[in-house]
Amino acid sequence: MAGLAFVATVCASIVIFHWLRSLSQRVVTNANTRAGGDVVRYFRGDFLDLSKSVVEWLWSEPIEVGRTVSFITRFYYNNGAPFAVSESTNINVEITSPCGMEVVSVVEYIDPKALRDHVGNEIKVTFTVRKSGVHQISIEKNAEPIMKSPFSKIFIPGPLSPAHTILARTTHAALSVITLTEECNHRIMIDARDEYDNKCVSRLNRFDYEEKFKLNVREASDHDVYPPFTWEIKPDHKAQNLLLDLVVYVSGCFKASLTYEGEEIQNGNFDILVLNYSESKEAEGNVGKENLNVWFECRLLSEEDYSNDDSDEPSTSARVSRMHSMGDMFVYPSIKQASSRSKSVGMSHKKLRKVYCYITPKQLIIKEYYFKIFPKRLCTFKVSPATKMLCGDVSEICDLPTIIIDDGFQPRVILSCSRRNVLAATFVGILHHNMGQSQSFEAKVNHFNAQLREHHKLDRGSRKKIELKIDRDDLLHSSFKATKHLSTYDWCQQFIIHFKNENGLDWGGLNREWLFLLCKTIFGRGSEESDGTATESSMFRTMKDDPQALVLPNCASGYKAKYFEFAGKIVGKCLLESAIGGENARQVAGRFARSFLAQMIGLPVTYMYFESDDPDLYMTKVEYVIDNDVTDMELTFSEEVYTAGGALEMTIDLVPHGSKVLVTNSNKHKYLNRVAQYRLSDSIKDEVESFIKGLTSLVPDNLLSVFDENELELVMCGVTKISVDDLKENSTTNGPRFGPTCNWFWAAVTSFSQDELARLLQFTTGCSQLPPDGFKALEPRFKLSIVDYNTGGLPTAHTCFNEICMPHYDSYEDLHRMLRIAITEGATGFGIV
Repeated sequence: MAGLAFVATVCASIVIFHWLRSLSQRVVTNANTRAGGDVVRYFRGDFLDLSKSVVEWLWSEPIEVGRTVSFITRFYYNNGAPFAVSESTNINVEITSPCGMEVVSVVEYIDPKALRDHVGNEIKVTFTVRKSGVHQISIEKNAEPIMKSPFSKIFIPGPLSPAHTILARTTHAALSVITLTEECNHRIMIDARDEYDNKCVSRLNRFDYEEKFKLNVREASDHDVYPPFTWEIKPDHKAQNLLLDLVVYVSGCFKASLTYEGEEIQNGNFDILVLNYSESKEAEGNVGKENLNVWFECRLLSEEDYSNDDSDEPSTSARVSRMHSMGDMFVYPSIKQASSRSKSVGMSHKKLRKVYCYITPKQLIIKEYYFKIFPKRLCTFKVSPATKMLCGDVSEICDLPTIIIDDGFQPRVILSCSRRNVLAATFVGILHHNMGQSQSFEAKVNHFNAQLREHHKLDRGSRKKIELKIDRDDLLHSSFKATKHLSTYDWCQQFIIHFKNENGLDWGGLNREWLFLLCKTIFGRGSEESDGTATESSMFRTMKDDPQALVLPNCASGYKAKYFEFAGKIVGKCLLESAIGGENARQVAGRFARSFLAQMIGLPVTYMYFESDDPDLYMTKVEYVIDNDVTDMELTFSEEVYTAGGALEMTIDLVPHGSKVLVTNSNKHKYLNRVAQYRLSDSIKDEVESFIKGLTSLVPDNLLSVFDENELELVMCGVTKISVDDLKENSTTNGPRFGPTCNWFWAAVTSFSQDELARLLQFTTGCSQLPPDGFKALEPRFKLSIVDYNTGGLPTAHTCFNEICMPHYDSYEDLHRMLRIAITEGATGFGIV
């Protein structure tokens, strides 16, 4: 027994020895890690203990944004002794704003030689905050935070800044007209901001509302006459905005100005159109119509021709700017002069031309009727911020209120209308509606299809079958001959296609193939040679030899007008079949120039269309003329035409005697518009008119006018299947690639429907159709640019570079909303450059 006890004791001693040896090894290893290998200091507790770090905040809370502030952090050993730090200590400080952006800071290590009672255990962090709210301050060493890190610090907004405070009348700052009903309260939101663009309602009090804000309202035609009105500003703390309640007690046109401490706030100058109760109800009813197409009977007072427009007299926009104009509705001081001039040359009330002003969701159209039956479109203005309503005095000729419609590049129109106020209010109401709460594209398409079916009394089950014999080897000419004797009624029937020397039966497939091949023949860039190279397009052409280039009619093709009319009918046929729906739906295989699409719906052509239609000319000439002084360029209002061999063939005057009219800095935009008008419209006028004649023989122009040029392309050509993964993989980013704006952009794009992706593609590249090889075939690549110096505005695009520019936003919701507005309502008037 004694022996067994001895053996057990020896074994237990061996086990305890090995356990103590293992424990000592672990202690030494840990000591080496935490105290530089000094085991003695480890057992003394002489190592850096982040839980004992102390932060001293060198400011008192709360503190305003804009101040440069500092804090000091001191580090200690576990035993309380100061722990010396230096750049090699690897101390990391991160300061994050409420929107997730990193705030740049400067970290200074205190030199022990400069201190008396310290051993260099301090760092000083200095930074400047521009964004109000709670900031997170994280202090770490080797990814291990000090005690209580991260810290939350509150920065409050600064005082109200008039330059940054916005009178938020609409979703877009370009709109300066508001409509009111007399004696009724109208509420306008004021987005109060400090100089760093922080909401600052919390900094205001009753004295600010009653004493520092001032509102001035006066008659537009006489600045010394002030109407009776009342106003009040009060806070909406829930929305962090101010509310301006305004009541004007008489109807008329007025100008208003809102100031804070004597300085005008953004959008603080605005026009007021006050309607009586019946006018207000009529205008409200017009804007609220599901199928909007209202008209007003007017008298045409004067119509400027190009010679008058090209005189040395400043343009309307220049005169308006000198008059301190405030936006979309102005009082035009020379109305009485124009009226008197008309009266002096013998114009009487009976001789004034009666015209009709039609307003649709996208266009304002002036028409005249011959024999009260046959309509003629005189001019078309786009319903956008670029189109100005200039309200004038009562005309001396017909004793009716006057209004001028001017978009800055086509001849302005002066009208007299008994319902002038309702006309202006309807226009402004539609513009507000379009920019903030537009009818969805899907709803427009459904309405268009229903109206087209109703117009032709189309019924899928009762259509006749018309057989067409087509030669596949001579597709265009045989198709033209097979259909040239068909009436409009026949075009609405079901086509049964028989290809020459083929036995196939058409159950829909041959019809679809015929239309697809015919569209490629007409609207393609031309056939291909055996070696795969593209030949010049026949009926349609591009501005450059590029697979991405957009097509427009080719005046040098040699085809007669009837062929272009036939091409228009083919597009109309596709729209008819799509209106019937189901398996009948057909898409037009074509990549149409923006300017050509605009002319289909009666919109004027401007130089901005060069960016998508002829990007080479836009980058080499248009941008250069816009950005530089043209005084010494010796440009004239003329265009030189060269032969294929480079010899000068002729000189075209863009205005009467244009070769003798010099281009100056004041008229260079007008010159560029004339170049665009010639190159994109006048030079192909006959072909475009023939095409539109064929198109409108099947699809009335009033139905087409509900779309803009971008929407029309989507209706005609459909939506290409777009892969977000393909887009992201074949895109480049200019700016912080992994910043919040970039991440939010891709999150928003991932949530888009195919229609919205097509809009994004259209907005960025100028066309909703991808090249056959997808995004990798785009040249240059799709580019996302983060614009750090801009905040909160709408995204812009450079279509010639396939580039979208995204400003900085405070939240994902703001970015998502502004991006959708830009791609759906951003054709013009939204800063696309």
